[in-house]
Amino acid sequence: MSGPLSGVRILDLSWGVAGPLGVLMLAEQGADVIKVEPPGGDPFRDAPGSPVWHRSRRSVVLDLKQEDGREAFLKLLETADVLVEAFSPGTMAALGLSYDDLAARFPRLVYASVPAYPEGHRYASRPGWDALVQARSGAQYEQPAWRPGPAHLHMQIPSMGACFLLAAGVLAALHARENTGRGQHVETSLYQGVLAYTTMIWQDVENLTAPDSLVMAKTYPPGVHQVSIYECANGEWMHAGVTVGREATCTMESILGIEDPDPARIMTDLAYRAEHGQRLRAAFITRDRAELVEQFFESGIGCDPILSPTQAFDYPQLRANNMIVEVDDPEFGSMQQYGPPAVLSRTPSEVSGPRPVTGQHSRTILAEVGYDDATLDRLAASGVI
Repeated sequence: MSGPLSGVRILDLSWGVAGPLGVLMLAEQGADVIKVEPPGGDPFRDAPGSPVWHRSRRSVVLDLKQEDGREAFLKLLETADVLVEAFSPGTMAALGLSYDDLAARFPRLVYASVPAYPEGHRYASRPGWDALVQARSGAQYEQPAWRPGPAHLHMQIPSMGACFLLAAGVLAALHARENTGRGQHVETSLYQGVLAYTTMIWQDVENLTAPDSLVMAKTYPPGVHQVSIYECANGEWMHAGVTVGREATCTMESILGIEDPDPARIMTDLAYRAEHGQRLRAAFITRDRAELVEQFFESGIGCDPILSPTQAFDYPQLRANNMIVEVDDPEFGSMQQYGPPAVLSRTPSEVSGPRPVTGQHSRTILAEVGYDDATLDRLAASGVI
C-alpha cells in the first residue's frame, strides 16, 4: 500500500475503541500495521464496530506471557517504528515491555500509550471503561436529558477524543524523530479525550448570572439547541433557528405565520419561552420540511433537515468523494463502510483490506523476521502463536 506513511511499521497491541481507531487512521495513510493479539483474539472482536476498527492491518497471535512470545515480539520490534498499547498502567511493565524497558534497546521507537487515565492519576488502576470515564470526567453531568440530572452519552466521547489525540501524537513524534533521530513516549488517555472535546465550552450552569446564558445551559431544562429541533409534516424533522453568520432578512415566525416573541422576555421568562415554543411546534408540524428548509435558507436563517443514519449514508456525494467503501469482511461478507476520514490529493488514503481473522498472518509475519517452519510449528504447538 502506498501513502504518506508508507514504510512506517506499527505494532498495535491496543484494544477497545480509542487505540484501534487511532491506529486505523495511520494504517489507511499507508502504515504497515500488525495487530498483535493474545491467544483467543482481541476481546472486542464481537463489538459491532470491529469490522471497521480492525481493518487495514495484519494479525499475529503472540502469547506475551510466555518467554518465546516475548522474544518473538522483540524481534518484531526490531522492524517497527511505532508500538501502541492501551493497557492499564503497569501491565506492560509486568511483561518487561514498558517504555523504560525498551527505550535503550530501541532508541528510535515511538511508544504510544492510551489507557483510561493518565499515569499518576489517583484512579489510574480502576477499570477503564468509556462510560465510567464519562462519569468521572463530568461529561455526563453536562449532558441534557429527558429529566433533571446527569445522563449517559450515546457517543463514546472519551474514546473518540483519545483516538484523534493518539494519531496526532504518533505523527508528531515521528516528525520529531526526523530531526532528533530518537523516538519517545507518547501518552494520552480516555480522560484527556473528554477534555479535548469539551475545552472552553463547559459552563457553571448552577451559577450563571447573564440572563441570555440560561438558554445555552446544558442541563435540564434543555438549552437552545435542544429546543430548536422541530417535527414537520409527514414525520420529518429539522433543526432550525441556528446562528450561521448571516444576517436574516426575516424571522422564523414570519415564515410560519405566527407572532414574533418579545425579545426581552424570551431570554428571561422560562414560562413565556415555553409557551412560544409550543406555538412554534404547532406551526412547524403543519409544514413541508423541504419547503421550510428552502425558505429559511433563502432568508438567512440557519437550518437543515435531520436525516437518519441510513439517509445520511445513502447521500450520493459521499460516494462521489470515495467516503463509502466496499469491504469483504471474513465474517459478514461484502459490507459498505465509511472510508478513511482524511483525503490527501497526492498521496490518497485507502483501505488496504478487511479486518483479518485472528492470527491470520502469524506465520507470514514471523517468517519475515527470520523464523523457519520448524520453529513456527513448535511455537504453534506450545500455544505461543
